[in-house]
Amino acid sequence: MTTLNFYEKPVMLDRNQHRNMRLRTSPNGYAYAASTIAIPLAPIEFVQAVFEYPIVFTLNENGPGTPIALVGVRENENLLVDENGKWLAEYVPAFVRRYPFVLNIDPTTGAPTVLIDEAFDGIGLTDGDRLFEEDGSETPMLKNTLAFLGDFKQQSEFSDQFMTHLKKYDLLIPQGIAVNQGSEQSITLDGFCIVDEKRLMALDDAATLELARSGDLARIYTHLLSLGNVNRLVQRLPPKLPSKPVA
Repeated sequence: MTTLNFYEKPVMLDRNQHRNMRLRTSPNGYAYAASTIAIPLAPIEFVQAVFEYPIVFTLNENGPGTPIALVGVRENENLLVDENGKWLAEYVPAFVRRYPFVLNIDPTTGAPTVLIDEAFDGIGLTDGDRLFEEDGSETPMLKNTLAFLGDFKQQSEFSDQFMTHLKKYDLLIPQGIAVNQGSEQSITLDGFCIVDEKRLMALDDAATLELARSGDLARIYTHLLSLGNVNRLVQRLPPKLPSKPVA
């Protein structure tokens, strides 16, 4: 399973270069996310995401991994974005809402920088809210955006702590989704993990207490509850068209 990046042309936000830039709501809604099948989630979002998304986990070699919300079961097809760019769920993950901005950390200096996707169709010089005042200072809109990005980064760090606990107690197992759309077509989505409830129940008292006190035990059960949304997601697949008769 792969996740796609929204950002086509990210550049560092510069108060001089972008002094006159304005930002408006995209005329195409959330079409920029239409090819994404998995969206990173912060643990604080679980309580809202649990009602609409399957919450699962991805692992990688260079870090603890990431909680994600599944929004599709076929590559390049977000089932939560319709043909008009409308988001079809009540809750829109913060990872999606922060676009076209992203907070980047310089791997050498550790200094934070803000990037903006210049390919975003809501950017212009005439319509929308200004990013900078005439004197180059941030507008209230940009200040609110920067605060949101900072909060998102902090919540992402909590994700790392949560994933570290899951790996520490070896709770994650590979999982996949198999969808049969008839004898001629089947879909298999893999590359993610879920918590094994049997391993969770087998933990000793000290480990269970650590997870409970950190809040991670509640998050784990929220994740397990969310898996019931897999069927809801699969039901969003367009029906298989009948094959045309051979002339």
